[in-house]
Amino acid sequence: MPTRRTVIAVTGAALTAPAWAALHQPAPDIVSAASEGGPVSPPLLDMIDNLVNHAQQLDDHQGGAARDFVHDQFTAVARLLRRASYDTAAGRRLAAALAQLAQTAGFMAFDAYEDGLAQRWYLTALRAAHAAADPGLAASVLALMSNQAADRGHALDALQLAAAAQESAATTPPAVRALVAARSSLAHAVAGDLTSFHRTREDTLTLLDTTPDTPLPRWASYIDHVELDAITGRGLVVLAEQIPQQRRRLLCHAEQLLHARAHTEPNDPPQRSALRHGAWLSLAHHAAGDLDLAVDTARLALRRLPAVSSARSVALLRRLHDDLTPASARSPAVRDLLNELRTLPPA
Repeated sequence: MPTRRTVIAVTGAALTAPAWAALHQPAPDIVSAASEGGPVSPPLLDMIDNLVNHAQQLDDHQGGAARDFVHDQFTAVARLLRRASYDTAAGRRLAAALAQLAQTAGFMAFDAYEDGLAQRWYLTALRAAHAAADPGLAASVLALMSNQAADRGHALDALQLAAAAQESAATTPPAVRALVAARSSLAHAVAGDLTSFHRTREDTLTLLDTTPDTPLPRWASYIDHVELDAITGRGLVVLAEQIPQQRRRLLCHAEQLLHARAHTEPNDPPQRSALRHGAWLSLAHHAAGDLDLAVDTARLALRRLPAVSSARSVALLRRLHDDLTPASARSPAVRDLLNELRTLPPA
């Protein structure tokens, strides 16, 4: 289990090699006759699945505020895998639960700017998803690893991990492939590849409209047009910085795609995503030259902060503070917002 001590983030083969290895090795048969923890019964497995779902909902609503809870659940499931008795089917369910908990913990660490720790959690999640013989879950983890690399500005790592995610997702339900395509678009955005970005966007839309032939896994129930539009909109803001000659068109499209998620109702999930994408929308409005909308959207995002822990969203709002500062001399609304932004907690 990863710990909270300082962990240095890695790049290159140290990060991408384990990703490809997980794709090209056969999944093991997980079975245990250990008696220390007793047998793993179907009701226990159902309870674990419910705990995993609860951990994901806490992450959606509160961000990293529930980190200790997720870590405790991970430890409990890992202990069962080591000490309990179970057959292969039960072992794979336990491994899938462990993978989902590690993925959630990894995203929480990433959102807290603990990149090395997030990578450790993601790699743990990837190994567990491989052991569970769950290529869709592995693809989700790989896509998050790609997003982390993109956010850190490592385009080559991001593209490699996105390619691995798409390969892993090849036989999964259309909505899972749509999620992977949307997340992969961020790798193309940071690489400044507009053609590939548009292609993944078209793939995302096509897959979202494809009738599924297999059930959607429970962990993927949040996938919808609004969330995937928001991910794509975030990428368009990045592209607008990379391709200044198409800046206005890209920002206009970004504003359209980010709007619905940024304006999520205060009591509706997912609040952490609404906060983060609200910060991105405010940045897009400012980059497009609309100070009033930038201020209004930033205030909407700020109202979510008391209930949501998200250091990366705070950092985006601090970036907005710096971007808006030159306009404060001519806009009282901007001056008022800057005063609010100065009270933000440390990112």
